[in-house]
Amino acid sequence: MLTDIQAERFIKKLGTESYNERIGIAEKYKKQWELSEIEFQSEISNNNLIFYAVSKRYGKVILKIRIDNGFDNEILALKLFQGENFCKLYEYSFEDEAYIMERIVPAHTLYESVPRNERIQIATEIFKELHKTDLPDGTFPTYTGWFEEGKEGTKNRGDCEDMYQYLDRAEQMLADICKKYSRNLLLHGDLHHENILKNEHGGYTVIDPKGVIGDPVFDLSRFILDEFRDDLTSEPKEIIIDFVQKLADGVGIPCEILLRCLFIETVIWLFREELANGESLEESRQLIANMKVAYQLTHGRKENCRNRK
Repeated sequence: MLTDIQAERFIKKLGTESYNERIGIAEKYKKQWELSEIEFQSEISNNNLIFYAVSKRYGKVILKIRIDNGFDNEILALKLFQGENFCKLYEYSFEDEAYIMERIVPAHTLYESVPRNERIQIATEIFKELHKTDLPDGTFPTYTGWFEEGKEGTKNRGDCEDMYQYLDRAEQMLADICKKYSRNLLLHGDLHHENILKNEHGGYTVIDPKGVIGDPVFDLSRFILDEFRDDLTSEPKEIIIDFVQKLADGVGIPCEILLRCLFIETVIWLFREELANGESLEESRQLIANMKVAYQLTHGRKENCRNRK
């Protein structure tokens, strides 16, 4: 199902035994779910094995075989998010960590489909209808829990002393925001442009939720980061603030709150997803640069935001 070069990449990542197990599961559900025309998607298969296929029952689908943690939460989030703006989940197996879901066609990402102001409008409409309140108790992680994982996972690193000042500042901002924005809803957790795809009806469909509990104010930071291709040094700060202000006006959340959430998100990304997993400061230099820029954007944020309304 994979070329030798593709297989070698995943064998290196998983080990031969685990790789063979996951490929065996793909073969199993190819038969069980009556899939044909299977094509491995190497460019989007990072933490999963992802195949395009045609289902005898559902038509064009994506077969996804998990190779990292979090499968149960992803499936449950997909089930809870089912609705007009979300991709359909068709079949799944918790035991084998596999599922098939609707394949969105033509699947152009929001970033490549329309210019910036239209992206803001589309994201605003999706955001307002996205979040869910009827949740199973204790199933999903919390946004504050994500922050704590990064803090706990890096507390013994001797090379991060200069970074801890940003961790402390983000922790205080997070506590302050949570006092005012205290709803516990199911958030997408990864709401960026590549997870908002143009569908065959000309609208947009959301895919791939991580599933995390928190207030919706925390669900826009990844969208802001992705607007600048995950590089906050790529454009002048006033351009970033102008974008955040327009997004803030659309969703009805103060611009200065979104800027603080943006900073918190860069800290979580750096500490939880990189440094806590052993990445070096050199390997994380772009994330560190993002974090520093995001912190600078929080200074004088009320004046900055107000001047751009």
